[in-house]
Amino acid sequence: MKRVCFLIFFVVAVAAMTACGEPFSVQQQGDKVVLTLRKAKRQTLWIPIENSAKESYMEVEGSSLYTVPMTVRLASDRVETYMPLHLYKGAKTIKFSECKLGIVAWNNLKMGKNPNPKIEDFRQTIHFTPELGWINDPNGMVWHNGEWHLFFQYNPLGTRWGNMSWGHAVSRDLVEWKQLPTVMYPDSLGAIYSGSAVIDKANTAGFGKDAMVAIYTSSYRSRDKSIKVQQQSISYSHDNGRTFTKYEGNPVLPSQRRNFRDPKIFWHEPTSRWIMSLACGQAMEFYSSSNLKEWEFESRFGDEYGCHFDVWECPDLIELPYKDGTKWVLLCSITKSAEHGSSVQYFVGDFDGHTFKCDTPESYTDWVNYGRDNYATVTWSNVPDGRVVAVAWQNNWKCCSKEKYPTVGYRSWMSLAYELQLIEFEGKAKLVTTPAREYDSYFRHKQQYGNATINGKYDLATLKSVEGAYRLKLDIAKMDDVCGVRLSNDVGEYVDICFDKTNREFRVDRRASGQVDFNELFPSISVAPMSAAEQQSLTIIVDRASVECFTDVAAVSNLVFPAEVYNRIELYTSEGAATIANVELTRGWR
Repeated sequence: MKRVCFLIFFVVAVAAMTACGEPFSVQQQGDKVVLTLRKAKRQTLWIPIENSAKESYMEVEGSSLYTVPMTVRLASDRVETYMPLHLYKGAKTIKFSECKLGIVAWNNLKMGKNPNPKIEDFRQTIHFTPELGWINDPNGMVWHNGEWHLFFQYNPLGTRWGNMSWGHAVSRDLVEWKQLPTVMYPDSLGAIYSGSAVIDKANTAGFGKDAMVAIYTSSYRSRDKSIKVQQQSISYSHDNGRTFTKYEGNPVLPSQRRNFRDPKIFWHEPTSRWIMSLACGQAMEFYSSSNLKEWEFESRFGDEYGCHFDVWECPDLIELPYKDGTKWVLLCSITKSAEHGSSVQYFVGDFDGHTFKCDTPESYTDWVNYGRDNYATVTWSNVPDGRVVAVAWQNNWKCCSKEKYPTVGYRSWMSLAYELQLIEFEGKAKLVTTPAREYDSYFRHKQQYGNATINGKYDLATLKSVEGAYRLKLDIAKMDDVCGVRLSNDVGEYVDICFDKTNREFRVDRRASGQVDFNELFPSISVAPMSAAEQQSLTIIVDRASVECFTDVAAVSNLVFPAEVYNRIELYTSEGAATIANVELTRGWR
């Protein structure tokens, strides 16, 4: 009886919408809920989302964007946020399967303008953050015509992982970012997984001189998850990355493997070929091509090297100056441990266009960043001044993929942009990262502090207001034992950052940083190596929801979710004194 009453109510509601001129109607048809558009024109349907709801499948008939079923977590009991479904002329019917007629989503569909309130909680200032939706790995990064292009793994229909597409953002200074329309959606070959992009200056692929060519993983998985196949595909752009045309001969590197993904390509001048690094299970494979369409296997590396806690992902093979010559560095993203989660290991060696030979023993492992939130680090191609500039996904799979998360409407963002270089440390070549020099133009409002001897606590500064990011740089000329910086706010939340001379450690403690209870692994202490030098240098960049630290030999990047911005800066020591020199606090210009 209850079901009959509800159906009567629903039919009446649909009739009322039609009578009032609503642009759509909703009705049950067999085992599907069908939304019929009254006018086939360019418009945006805003879909109510609830993160705890199970996934439903959505088919948009007649759409040029959504050509295969997409998943969506329709609001079941309450509306948490709205996600846009962009419709164009030709799209007339939307069919939803594996969902119920009685959920709240159907009475809360919106057409037209964005119905979400302004979403600003924890929104970063100088880190690229999407307007809405979920993001993870940076993809296709290429500098072209004065723009830093950042493509990225994107779910345009939800704030949890799914519907992997390529989102797109551009910047002229690595500080201010503009999000552009999504450039690639899933197709019949599968979801659009991670990859890279290059400028084909010599027209080797035949798509035109200076075409922007993207190579990515087409990842197909059957609905029951019994079949999973990953292959490599390409697409190209003639309008500076605004739109892409998928190559009709895709996939260009066929496969039946389940873990065969994340191609990163570059032009290898000595052999006059394109080289692809590819993540294959728990190793990397290298392929070569003269035209980006036909690929030949060259070699495999890593089966017995480094960390093997989980599958390897997101390779990048780069050449860097070292001493009187160069060395090659192979980046590899992986779960470091069950407790730590996502991280990026690297290997240093030589590459002849065919084989990568590692300099370090098979059991040796080192890390690009020692924080909990720095994954999928990859570099931009075609950078005009020869610098090697990288960016990472600033999150951790152990903490971000579940239902609960502090942000609403969007989830995740990118790290700062880093410059990479090799130094000698403890007899080995060590990769170090420093913030890209472009940030110097942002941090303009400078305060200098004199040298000071600290024995206990020293209040360095209290900021009256913090509207953007700020940067603290200092040198510790001498210390007896532990010397550090505490960032705190008016409600008692704080992050502790310190050098421990006795244990030769650099530590960042975020256990009391703000919201930490959404995941049991989030409250944590990150530990990095510390050099034996008497003087230690430290740069800290604080944004709305991240603290990134850089020493002479290590970087530590962590997310934080404080109720208020950290506006108090305190220096401290324990078990002795320290001499602090060259203290500089700079704030952003926004």
